[in-house]
Order: sequence, then C-alpha cells, then structure tokens
Amino acid sequence: MNMIATISGAAARESVFGRLHALIASRPASPDAARVEARQLISMAMADTWQADSLWGAADAFHVHFDFTMQTIEINGADDPSLRILRTKCRFYLDQVEALCQSMN
Repeated sequence: MNMIATISGAAARESVFGRLHALIASRPASPDAARVEARQLISMAMADTWQADSLWGAADAFHVHFDFTMQTIEINGADDPSLRILRTKCRFYLDQVEALCQSMN
C-alpha cells in the first residue's frame, strides 16, 4: 500500500512541508535553531495521532537527513550541489510522516 499522499499546491503552502521548504530556502543562520524548528514541524505533524513504529521511523529518518542538510550548508555553503538530493530526501520523509498521520486520523 502506498502511504505517500500527494499534497496539492495550495495545501503545500500551508502544510508542514510548506513550512519546511521555507525553512530550508531561507538558509537559516543558525543550524541549531533550524533543527529545533524542524523538530517542532515533526511534532506538529504527529500531534493528533497515536504512536506507531512506522511513524517514528519516518520521523527519525527525516531528522537525520535534515541534520545532514544543515551540516552541509554550514560546512559547504548553500550552493553545494548535494543539497538538492538532501532536500528531496527531507521532503520524502516529511511527506511520509504527514501521510501516515493523515491515514491514522
């Protein structure tokens, strides 16, 4: 079963993913502050659901990729070509979290 939900353009701007996209695009000055906000986004996505192993696994994978994205920006700058792949992976895992949350409600 495919647990990935497609998010429409209007919904994406207001969704957790939209906020993540804005966070990454803003090139945060403080990677630690960005990590805190990213964790808050995940908490918001999980707020109304029961705890499932798959949900926490997707959330953990998101955090790992987001942290690596922030480290890459910190070390190599925002123009690093590998950031495109890392942003895609962040989006994938956040989409998974959001889809799992929606399927549990």
